[in-house]
Amino acid sequence: MKQCNNVTIKLKIADTVILMQSEFPLKQLTEEEKKMGLVSERFDNFFYSGKQKPDILIKVNIVNKLPEVTGDEDIFITTHFQDGSENWRLLKEGNAYIYKSPLEDKKQLMVVNKTFDRVDAYLLSKGRWQKAEGRRQKTESRGQKEKEFVWNYSDIIYDFLQVLLINYFALKKNGIFTHSVGVRDLDGRGLLFNGKSGCGKSTTARLWHKHSKAMVLNDDRIIVRKFNGKFFIYGSPWHGEFSDYLVSRIESAPLEKLFFIYHAPKNTVKQINEKEAFSLLYPALFPTFWDKECLENIVFSCQDLTKSVPCYKLGFVNDKRVIGFVRRI
Repeated sequence: MKQCNNVTIKLKIADTVILMQSEFPLKQLTEEEKKMGLVSERFDNFFYSGKQKPDILIKVNIVNKLPEVTGDEDIFITTHFQDGSENWRLLKEGNAYIYKSPLEDKKQLMVVNKTFDRVDAYLLSKGRWQKAEGRRQKTESRGQKEKEFVWNYSDIIYDFLQVLLINYFALKKNGIFTHSVGVRDLDGRGLLFNGKSGCGKSTTARLWHKHSKAMVLNDDRIIVRKFNGKFFIYGSPWHGEFSDYLVSRIESAPLEKLFFIYHAPKNTVKQINEKEAFSLLYPALFPTFWDKECLENIVFSCQDLTKSVPCYKLGFVNDKRVIGFVRRI
C-alpha cells in the first residue's frame, strides 16, 4: 500500500474554504490523458492558498473495499435521466448521513456529520497493470489487477461536494444553489438569468460571453448567498454546455436583478411580484427533500430573495442587442 504524508488540497467556493486531506498521493495524469484534455482548468480558479480557516474538512481514505453501512433507511436516490441507472444515494445512520455512489471507476462512500462540515471519505483504490512484462503476464494469468492507492480530487468535487454544499449552506440559512446563468457586468452589478429547460440559458451565456466584456460566472450552477442584508451571486465549478470555452469563475457580484427568461419574437420585459417570482424560482433550486430543516431554510431563502431583489420576466431574441436592452432596465 503506497502512502505519503499529508496531501492537502484547499478549495474556496462561494467564500467557503474546503480542506481535503489524505495520507494517500494524488493520481498523476498520463501524457495520453493530458492530450485528451483531462486536466484541471475548470477547477484552477477554486484552488486556495490563503490563510482563511477551513469551514469544511474532508479526510480522504483509499481502500480495497468500501465500509459496510447499516443505514436506517435510504432517504434519497438519484438516477440517470437517460437509462435510469443509479448515480448516488443518501442514507441516514444515527446523526450521520451516508452518501454512496455505485458508479464504475467512482465507487465511493462518504460519512457526513450532522452539521455537514466534517466528512470521512472512502474511495476505492484504482486498478492498474504492472509495467514489468513478467509481472504483468503473471498478474494477467491470475485474472487480477495490481492496486494503486491514489485518488483524484475530481471524484470528490463531482458530485459529492455539490450535494454537501447544498446542505451546508441550507443549514446555515445563507445560501442556495440555482440552475441559472450568472453575469457580473462591467459596473460590478450581478445579473441572474433563470428559466426552464430550453428557455435560453445557454444562449444567454453565449451572447454575454461573445458580445460583451462582462464576466459570465457560470451557465448552469450559480450559488446565491446573503451577507449583511445583501444578496451575492457566485460562480461554481459545476457548469452546463458552456464548458468548451467558459472558464469557471470564483468571482462574485452583488445581485441587482433577477430575470426569468424565455424566447420571444422581440425583446420585452415586465416586472413581477414576489409571489409570481417565487413560483418561478423555486423549481430551479436544489431542494434537500431528505432534510426538513434544510428544506424549510431553502424555501425561506427563496422567499427572501424574491422579496428583496427586483424580478422580471424577460422575453428575448437571440441577438446581441438584448445585452443593451437588459442594461437599460
